Amino acid sequence: MITPPFLNMGDHVCLVSPAGAIGSDLVKKAEEYLLSWGLHVSIGTNATNKVGRFSGNAEQRLSDLQLAFDDPECKAIFCTRGGYGAVHLIDKIDLNNFRKNPKWLIGYSDITLLHSLLQKEGYTSVHGGMAKMLAGQMNSLSDGANPEPATYLHDILWGNYPSYHIDEHRLNRLGEVSGILTGGNLSILYSLRGTPYDYIPAGGILFIEDTGEQPYVIDRIMHNLKLGGILKSLSALIVGQFTNFEEDNSFGKTVYEIIADAVSEYSYPVCFNFPSGHVQRNLPLISGGLVKIAIIESGVRLSYV
Repeated sequence: MITPPFLNMGDHVCLVSPAGAIGSDLVKKAEEYLLSWGLHVSIGTNATNKVGRFSGNAEQRLSDLQLAFDDPECKAIFCTRGGYGAVHLIDKIDLNNFRKNPKWLIGYSDITLLHSLLQKEGYTSVHGGMAKMLAGQMNSLSDGANPEPATYLHDILWGNYPSYHIDEHRLNRLGEVSGILTGGNLSILYSLRGTPYDYIPAGGILFIEDTGEQPYVIDRIMHNLKLGGILKSLSALIVGQFTNFEEDNSFGKTVYEIIADAVSEYSYPVCFNFPSGHVQRNLPLISGGLVKIAIIESGVRLSYV
């Protein structure tokens, strides 16, 4: 995997909205926070537009994203939010200029589509917080924002890779392994199955998270990955946060137990309750990065190799 150049004070970065609509106040505060990092910030022309649920029609959203990919001065692209809509763009993005001047892409949720595109092309990116998280740092006391994810995101983009120490979980499966980390939003990964952008490499470490999906849907997706040979080929699984749903008592298993059952016949390490996903403590992860995960009885350590 090719890692884009790390950031320096004075670098130019872009804020774009390739999917859902977002309020201009959040984008403005996100800009202010990035300025506090010593960066120069440009905001996409359509970043705060609203066309239905989207931040512009597909052509407008693609225009902003393509300009950021093409701009040789832009060192990082911060997506303002996920929601839905990146799927309208993925097959229209031209990466010719990006290959000449690789840059970081930051986002999660629906932005998993763009991470999969970049990893398929051989580039790393950051599964991490977007405008709401960045904006929260401007008034963290009133919003109750957690400064930890923003601090770690800054560290990653400046080349100071963090190590994470996570509490133990009763469903964890012990072990230690290194591999390429890919994944993101589970529903998005499922939507890419059978397309040219389906990228969950054999021997890699898969990270999954989701929000608003019912337990039977998670079960369906996990069985799809199992029947398709994906789960069998992993070297480890990291299960992040699953939020905004109700456990289904009639199913007989919690969502985490559904996932544990889907990989029960394999011997690789599995980490549950990793603090990344649709939560305030959304620790950034380097998609496409080479990581080492050690799961022991007392907890979990994830570091970059």
